[in-house]
Amino acid sequence: MNKHRMTIIGLLFFLGFTIFLTLNRHTKHGIQNYHSEIWADKAGYFVYLPAFFIYHFQANAMPDSIAVKTGDGFKLYGGKIITKYPCGTALLLSPFFAVAHLLSTPLGYSSDGFSIPYHKAIDIAAVLYTFLALLLLYKFLVRCVSARSAFQCTMVLYLGTNVFYYSIFETGMSHIYSFFLFSLYLYLGPFALNSSQNRVYPILLGLVAGLIILVRPANILFLPLLFVFNSYPIAYLKSQYKSLFLMLLTAVLTTLPQLLYWHYAHQSYLFYSYGNEGFTHIFAPKFLPLWFAPNNGLFVYTPIVLLVLAALLYMFKINKTQSVLLGLFFMGISWFFAAWHDWTYGCSYGSRPYVEYFAVFTLPLAYFFEIKKTTFSNILLWTFIIVCIVINQKIMFTYDGCWYHSNWDWQGYLQLLTGPTK
Repeated sequence: MNKHRMTIIGLLFFLGFTIFLTLNRHTKHGIQNYHSEIWADKAGYFVYLPAFFIYHFQANAMPDSIAVKTGDGFKLYGGKIITKYPCGTALLLSPFFAVAHLLSTPLGYSSDGFSIPYHKAIDIAAVLYTFLALLLLYKFLVRCVSARSAFQCTMVLYLGTNVFYYSIFETGMSHIYSFFLFSLYLYLGPFALNSSQNRVYPILLGLVAGLIILVRPANILFLPLLFVFNSYPIAYLKSQYKSLFLMLLTAVLTTLPQLLYWHYAHQSYLFYSYGNEGFTHIFAPKFLPLWFAPNNGLFVYTPIVLLVLAALLYMFKINKTQSVLLGLFFMGISWFFAAWHDWTYGCSYGSRPYVEYFAVFTLPLAYFFEIKKTTFSNILLWTFIIVCIVINQKIMFTYDGCWYHSNWDWQGYLQLLTGPTK
């Protein structure tokens, strides 16, 4: 059996196994509870689909008490379906929703948009988007490092961070869909900026950029990284003004569905839907708890990030500009996350706003794997990596969706680390 065929078989096995994992996980818990794929925030992201395709945004046509039954992630008010969450996740889920809708009645389920097939469609979507994201990241990395280092990096990222959690457990949250879009954006970047004769790539990149904003508007912070990973002289960029204009125009047009929804819901094309929730800690960001608190601290739940930061320092030897800019970017997004009124980000595993941004920091980690090491140092490195992965995986399978202790309760954290799986 040749290497190419073995690779395909390995990828299909990985995809099949992860689909089994997520379906098995959610089958245990049923629907209309806090483990459900359509519950609370997840319902708020999802509700656009049944609202548009089945109920035509008429609140009185929705199933009885459906907002309460799905955790109050949206409201039925004044004859309208109101959600504070953006529509990008729903757009990415729409093909899977369509298949579930077609199959629901033949399979003996209600075609109301909220029965079991729609839940399972979300699980499969999350796994497929994660699978594609990892492939795209690998393709992005092999431009700079060996295939072996690129593969190691993507697997460590997947198993050692909460990317795994949001692709298997919390499949209805937005982060894994942003992770896919970030990976696609990184992959497409060089094609879009080197395609003066082909306008398809700039349009594709603009579409991806618009979707990034639609999934999580705060992720607009990510878009300038196009010029960090693809540095060109100003004169060259000026010569590519048509491509850049196409990107911008496509990105703006892609956001139109959200503007139209805001006008329907709030009579304004521009609206801040989060109300009193905001960046109340902007001048006193909560860095310490964001990074180290037993309640969702970044380094406590995903200690592999410590290796990523060490790799960022090593990257300074290879590309000083990228290393400094990525270091500043990490501090910038951390400030942004630590400024949010609830730095814990509610019922989540680890510091969830970092999930999609792990795609950005794969390159320094991949460079780190390229270092020639002694046998002893290599054993130490992989021992550390395996310990980090074990900690991450163990807590994930012990975690019950929320932190039930005080922010700095280390005893509660140890209970997660040593307790029975759920």
